[in-house]
Amino acid sequence: MRKRSGRLSAGSRTDRIWAGGMGVTLILLFLFSELSSRRPAYGTWLIILYGAANLAVSAGMYFVIEKRVDENLYAFSDMMEELVEGRVRIVFPRTGDTILSRMQEQLLRLYDILCSYEERERQFRRQLDENIGDLVHQLNTPITNIRMYAGFLGRDDLSAKERERFIACLEAQAQKLSWLGESFSKISRLETGIIRLKPEWQSLENVLLQAVGQVMEKAKHRGMEIELIGHVKSMVMADAKWTAEAVFNVLDNAVKYGDAGSRIEMEMTELTNYVGVAVRNSGMAIAPEDYPKLFKRFYRGVDAGEREGVGLGLYIARKILEEEGGYIKTGRTADGRTEFVLYLASDSLHFGWFD
Repeated sequence: MRKRSGRLSAGSRTDRIWAGGMGVTLILLFLFSELSSRRPAYGTWLIILYGAANLAVSAGMYFVIEKRVDENLYAFSDMMEELVEGRVRIVFPRTGDTILSRMQEQLLRLYDILCSYEERERQFRRQLDENIGDLVHQLNTPITNIRMYAGFLGRDDLSAKERERFIACLEAQAQKLSWLGESFSKISRLETGIIRLKPEWQSLENVLLQAVGQVMEKAKHRGMEIELIGHVKSMVMADAKWTAEAVFNVLDNAVKYGDAGSRIEMEMTELTNYVGVAVRNSGMAIAPEDYPKLFKRFYRGVDAGEREGVGLGLYIARKILEEEGGYIKTGRTADGRTEFVLYLASDSLHFGWFD
């Protein structure tokens, strides 16, 4: 049961004034009717007096109601001014059913919406500042290296072999800048909402084949094979382009850090609410304490060495899957291989179990 407000609402006060005025008018009508029936000779004067009394009551009601209306409008105006200044003050009872109470509630809801947009704008700016700071920090190393190698190439006492080595180093640093710029562009657009994923129900195999096609040439160059195992009937909720990007990043990671000439295994598994895609390869071991760090921006393991990469691929993969309602985790298999498992939301209950 709601508690009654300690003060009357604007509508209640106006209703009481109006009801009081009508009551006085009816009393006057009854009184003058009695006087007119008892003193017919004064009928004309009584009618005039009744009209004057009615006019006085109506004028009094008008001025009192006008004053109440002005008070309420000024109060409403003050409340709006305080909202503009960032302060919230309740003027009319929130449980009232008057037009002013409803307008107050609508105005407060609008204020809350604007505040939420303002908070989102602040978060966007903080994220943008953080991204710019990270980018500048990450650009410093390759730019410094490029300047250093360019200085070496300006020397006259370099042998042909040394010159070739420095040129190769310059190309590697330039390639790193290219990877950094491309990857960071994807992250910024995803995090700031410039790009919004559009997941829809679709076949998983087509997405995986698209990702495999992008990494196949690099895998062949290292003498590696990619084997796709399993079959699922379920449809997955995914944005084909960006999910293929996530799978590609995991596969690319397996190619870069896996043993040359080894086999990369991709296995699809049907689960209750997800479809799991496991990517396994033999190569560099990952310490268990490093598992949570792998999906952070710019993180590269201590054993990454001079291998290509800027530490953004797995972060992008995690971000994409989370946007689609999925997730990713890593670990080691029983035979010691590194394993990344991507979980995509699926309609397995319908498509996988009752077909």
